[in-house]
Amino acid sequence: MALLPWMPRIESQPTTVFAQLREQGLPFPIVQLNYRLSPSQPFPTPVHDVLRGYDWIKEHLFPKRALALPGRPQRNARLAVCGELLGGGLAAMLALTECRVGQPGIVAAALSNPMVDWVDLNGESAKTERMASAPIGSNAAANALSTEIQSLRSKLFRKPEHYFDPFASPMLFLRSAGGAIPSAPPDVPIDDMEHLTQLNREEFRSVTEPVQEEAKPLRKTSKRYPSPLLGLRLPAFHIHAGKSSSLLSGQAEEFVLRLRQAHVRQAGEQDFGRKVLDEDEIDDMSESEKSEIAQREVEARKKAQLSVSQDLGLWDSSAEGRARVAEMARWVSDALR
Repeated sequence: MALLPWMPRIESQPTTVFAQLREQGLPFPIVQLNYRLSPSQPFPTPVHDVLRGYDWIKEHLFPKRALALPGRPQRNARLAVCGELLGGGLAAMLALTECRVGQPGIVAAALSNPMVDWVDLNGESAKTERMASAPIGSNAAANALSTEIQSLRSKLFRKPEHYFDPFASPMLFLRSAGGAIPSAPPDVPIDDMEHLTQLNREEFRSVTEPVQEEAKPLRKTSKRYPSPLLGLRLPAFHIHAGKSSSLLSGQAEEFVLRLRQAHVRQAGEQDFGRKVLDEDEIDDMSESEKSEIAQREVEARKKAQLSVSQDLGLWDSSAEGRARVAEMARWVSDALR
């Protein structure tokens, strides 16, 4: 299943990518989900379209459950998603939410330069040395890409609260945003309920906060996702990024790190019945128990893989881009076996 990007001027030919996937001879159906996304159809429209498309796939392509026969194992339908740029963010959202234990769902996600965090577009999580190590001449393209993405946010989200939604910024499933939701621009209309809430909030502040202190910056803290109560099992991820875009590669690297932490935490919950042990508790464990934790971290690295190239790393029609599509197809095929 391919979730492919829409982005003006830097679009990487989604039809070509879909055709390349079909050329790989994968032994299962491939579906391209089209979604609406434009200034006149902003978020959350693409989220709703992708979820409706996923429901259609479950209804029409997943095998129907037959009566369970004693002694005969049953295997649920398994799905992989792939996507690039904006489509990569939508694929990540789907993978993190449609992976229920014991039910048909997503078990693997292959992403290229996914946009998983619309909140932090200043590249605070990116390392400056990425730009220094990028090939000569690639920084201009990377800067243009970052500028394009920042200008897109104001066009594709009518209100800041929409890009603070984890379904639009899947990174926020795994950690906090690191900042408060700013007020909507004055020219953005609000409904009566929102207006009443805003007035109540302002009245409360005027009564309880006579002295305004300088706000302290919020930290980006990890979240315990998925909660055991949700009944989710995180799928495997293979993410590719290009070094020449510090914004996208920074997001990809942090997303992989957060995914690995989540995989370790989920494995720890299965073993200990709660979240991952803290450092003091680990120090008190036996060597065999410490070895189990180290092995769990190794397994997490396998379940959340990251590959990085020197260029933008897109799934385009270049020789390098076609090679990346072929690599992604092989990984997806192995993950679905």
